[in-house]
Amino acid sequence: MIVNRLASSPAHLVTASLLLLTGCANRPASQSQSVPAELRAPPRPAPPSPLTLASSIEAICATPAGKAVLDRDLPGLTARPEFDMFKAMTLKQLQPMSRGHITDTVLAKVAGDLKALNAEADAK
Repeated sequence: MIVNRLASSPAHLVTASLLLLTGCANRPASQSQSVPAELRAPPRPAPPSPLTLASSIEAICATPAGKAVLDRDLPGLTARPEFDMFKAMTLKQLQPMSRGHITDTVLAKVAGDLKALNAEADAK
């Protein structure tokens, strides 16, 4: 009779459930689950996304070739003291704040150079 009362008590059911769950969480993985390091495949790096005018300036500068495009088409942009303030922006977002330095013609040139860069990377 006492056993039936204890088993039907919600507090005891919660305690018993927690003990069971804790025991499962602390159980070491079985040997069949672990794979020796020499048999594991190396992690694959994520494929780089194509660089476009929709990419942040920081993402473009993350690759040496992308930074070279910006340095060639927009000389001095990456060396500006304000770079840390606008590097998360896209060139399109920065254009209205550039006082006419980033024109539609310049953006078209950057877009073409980035497209060529992407095509070159895909060919490799």
